[in-house]
Amino acid sequence: MKIKPEISVIMSVYNEFRFLKKSIESILNQSFSNFEFIIIDDCSTDKSLKIIKEYQKKDKRIKIILNKKNLGLTKSLNKGLKKAKGKYIARMDADDISLPKRLEIQYKFLEKNKEIFLLGGGAINIDENDDKITVFRPICNEKKLRKVLITKRNAISHPTIMFRNNNHIFYREKMWYVEDYDLYLRLLFKDKGINNIKDKLIKYRASSTSICRTKAGHQKLFAEKAKLFYQQRLKQGQDEYESFDPDQILKINVNRSDNKLFLEGEIEASFKKNDFNKCREFLKRYFKNYGAFNKYLLYYATTFLPLKIIIKLRKIIFC
Repeated sequence: MKIKPEISVIMSVYNEFRFLKKSIESILNQSFSNFEFIIIDDCSTDKSLKIIKEYQKKDKRIKIILNKKNLGLTKSLNKGLKKAKGKYIARMDADDISLPKRLEIQYKFLEKNKEIFLLGGGAINIDENDDKITVFRPICNEKKLRKVLITKRNAISHPTIMFRNNNHIFYREKMWYVEDYDLYLRLLFKDKGINNIKDKLIKYRASSTSICRTKAGHQKLFAEKAKLFYQQRLKQGQDEYESFDPDQILKINVNRSDNKLFLEGEIEASFKKNDFNKCREFLKRYFKNYGAFNKYLLYYATTFLPLKIIIKLRKIIFC
């Protein structure tokens, strides 16, 4: 008789062979062992699928879903959610590393705190060489977290989350780059409990190809749309998602746009990537349209300093 898994870990993979082994092993070696590991290969063209199949031969907890064409992260995750049999769903990214007791810590917390539907946590931010960069310390006060999510920004690290599997929770596929943030706001609208714990759950890889760095401007505009939809649901009981055309944002040209939020996203992302020439290009465009006497003047001045000083200042001043 097969034992039903308590947790379904869901991970989508697209050309991540460089980091994939460490990511898979970090789940297979968890202190909590009663889980299924659903891995969706999104038509990888590198050695990713070969690696996944090798691990599946060793560990039957791995379930593979093969996409016939590249669907992207959101659609792939939804395919995994439809197959998940666990009491809880845990997210995992193919380039991150879960710390050994991650699943155990979150499972015990959710078992004890029935009022919490979705739980995130802390993370150690690492670079492409596994070296520590910074630490993500989440907001752990439920009331404060709710306020920040609704009025300001996403304050939950997506690859750290675990939530209750009620078979009706899916990501909305038109909410590019913010499918997680949109989900949190929809859960809050339904009065589902959401919180973080201070425990560091994963090593989060802040790579140069991550969405928050390569699509920062677009991501910021989608985030604003998610907040707008939340306000629409509060006032009208429903939002305008069905009629929303994501191409309105997706087709914005990064080299031409003068949209304020878009430029702010690109300024902050290029600054974090140490691409200071690009950062100054965005800053000049921003100053031309919105004036120079604002917080971004400090960004501009800082870009001319030596890199070692910029790195130190970034930890102290810039988020």
